[in-house]
Amino acid sequence: MPVTVVGDEIISGFNRDALARLFNLSEEKQKRLAGLWLFETFDKILAAVVRAARQVPPEQLMWHTPDRNRPLKLFCYHILADPKHVLDAISTQKYDGAFKLTYAEESERYRTMEEIAAFGNEIRARVSDASTKLSPEILGRTINGYAGIITGHELLHQVLSHTAHHLRQLYEMLRMIGIQPIEPLEEEDFQGISMPKDLW
Repeated sequence: MPVTVVGDEIISGFNRDALARLFNLSEEKQKRLAGLWLFETFDKILAAVVRAARQVPPEQLMWHTPDRNRPLKLFCYHILADPKHVLDAISTQKYDGAFKLTYAEESERYRTMEEIAAFGNEIRARVSDASTKLSPEILGRTINGYAGIITGHELLHQVLSHTAHHLRQLYEMLRMIGIQPIEPLEEEDFQGISMPKDLW
């Protein structure tokens, strides 16, 4: 967990409000709300992940990815499961990261990429449902995150960024195993999403 120490003041974790106050930052300029654009863009990204996952041939399910040396099936499950955990956190106001320890075991429930894709479409439906049911007030509630206090707005922007970045990596992984992605998203489709410049 990050710790910030300035003089006698100590801030544990990424507590945005406390850090903004301590460093005299204009917090209002940094706040990003989760509105219509985010949910529409999220659905487009998730649909692309599902489409790409369906292209993975059965004999490549256990091909190890270059980023963390994990099976390709597990990687695809991880991409699609994270939005579920974020929506759970918005509901419970708790985001302790314990779900990260369950990825390998949970992915074993899915024997094929078609089953992973079906799971992805379930997540798309849940995100779509959230777009109409989660009010700005609910999304603005504080959540006890493993890296500090955060809001639902911020978590949704983070998981959108995470999903989009992994989609770009998934495209490259498909090419590594000799498959050209079908209808890949273009650079303009990622406009407005904060992502690392480097692929790995």
